[in-house]
Amino acid sequence: MAERRKKKQFSGALVLQFLISIVYTAMLIHVTAVLIQSRTEGWFIYILIYLPQLVIIVSSLVFLFILRLRHRTHSVDSTLLPLLFTFIAIEATMIIPLYTELTGITILAPNAVIIIERFAMLAAAIVFVFTAVQYYGTNASRLKLYLTISIGAALYLAFSAPLNTGTTDLATMTIFSSSYDALILAALVCIYLVSIITYIAAVVKDRSTHSISRASAFVLMMVGNFFSMSNEVVPSVISAIVYVIGIVLLTLSTKNTF
Repeated sequence: MAERRKKKQFSGALVLQFLISIVYTAMLIHVTAVLIQSRTEGWFIYILIYLPQLVIIVSSLVFLFILRLRHRTHSVDSTLLPLLFTFIAIEATMIIPLYTELTGITILAPNAVIIIERFAMLAAAIVFVFTAVQYYGTNASRLKLYLTISIGAALYLAFSAPLNTGTTDLATMTIFSSSYDALILAALVCIYLVSIITYIAAVVKDRSTHSISRASAFVLMMVGNFFSMSNEVVPSVISAIVYVIGIVLLTLSTKNTF
């Protein structure tokens, strides 16, 4: 029964991420076509900024599919990873402002984009923390309870923090442009630092090859996911490279554990 429930969770996460990847790809292709048709100078720069997010989504999707085929219910990761990759996929809403600006098609209201982006980024960072905390032998049922409370807190913060997009027009809105979102960004940095420190402490405690590989994989994924929020070319490209390396390491480290 538990095995079947876990497989349904994996399947649900896979379907959602697959749909997000399709929608994101379609939007990116549409944006590219508009940029080329309008002969926008530096159009390739836009693609380099937003293409890495697609690489991140697809690499996560591939890993989750592999995990779905061979996972076992004894690992807490079977609960955490589908959630983690789902939240990372939802971060793809970052392309919506550019898409609206170039095509004139409004998919979501500015406030909705801000809330979704806030929640996805906070929730992903929180799940990263829990992937590290499980090293310390936390009871699985309590871990899930704390995770639920933490994600609920992230949702509350995403909704309750004042919204100040600086504009009512989605086309001219910039994520993390307000002072409130700057504070949320600072919170994200703190959460990621806590995760990294926790992983380092775990490696010091358990210096096995598996522990080092797994910790390195998650740290690389954290760094990659964090820099994917950038609107600059170099950080965006580096984020995809680092994230994919992390995914490959995680795939290798979980080969005999799922």
